[in-house]
Amino acid sequence: MIESGKHVKIILRNGAMAEGIVEEWYASEVKLKSLDGESILIITHPAEDIMLIKVFLEKDPELEEPEEPEDDGPSEEEANAFASQFEEAADKTDPFDPERNMSLAQLRIEKMKAERRIIAEKLKNHSPSTGPGKVQYGYPGLGKKPRTK
Repeated sequence: MIESGKHVKIILRNGAMAEGIVEEWYASEVKLKSLDGESILIITHPAEDIMLIKVFLEKDPELEEPEEPEDDGPSEEEANAFASQFEEAADKTDPFDPERNMSLAQLRIEKMKAERRIIAEKLKNHSPSTGPGKVQYGYPGLGKKPRTK
């Protein structure tokens, strides 16, 4: 049914999931080799047990070597430098000079890119101030109170 060498993910009727590379696929038996290559999974009654099959058509990005992230903009120091250059250029020269306006536009674009990169880094590295273990739950007001007359 499915060619050998294909990367598949299978969901069985009992809710279990299996993922691997197809070694053999017959009507009576399916053999999957694990992604790390250390084990083989054999499904003896695939027609009865398999509920869903996902076949990955392209190479799996997890199996490929990770690529180095692209440098998509300047750092925080460079952003500050762009901001100071922008302010200096805005104050010094003739407001109707086209070269000045072009350089101001380029500096503004670079400044915005730097700010976006800074915000993206802050979002990636953000950890919430409250987390598991810091919140205490209880049953308020269920304790016995002293009687007053």
